[in-house]
Amino acid sequence: MILSSVFVSFGQMFWKMFHTEGLWALILGLVLYAGGALVMIVAYKYGKLSVLQPMLCLAYVFAIFIAVFILNEAMTPFRLAGIIVIIFGVIMIGGGDSEEEKQP
Repeated sequence: MILSSVFVSFGQMFWKMFHTEGLWALILGLVLYAGGALVMIVAYKYGKLSVLQPMLCLAYVFAIFIAVFILNEAMTPFRLAGIIVIIFGVIMIGGGDSEEEKQP
């Protein structure tokens, strides 16, 4: 799911770049987005929806890093706080899965 989030985030970045870079950016964005969807489908086959679906929120984290480091947008304290909350939530949901199965 993390790989899917990366593909989706970069796909969306190229969609944004379409207006300045041209058709190749749109096509690459579509290919990356479709690749993310395919990876997601495979992940759903082997994992639990209740754990995997919240991991897609990592796409927001990757999008912010792409915006800051590639598109030169500003990192605000609120964005940083949002990143921390999202990562903490994903860890809590993903890490809690194995505990549920161990209980009698």
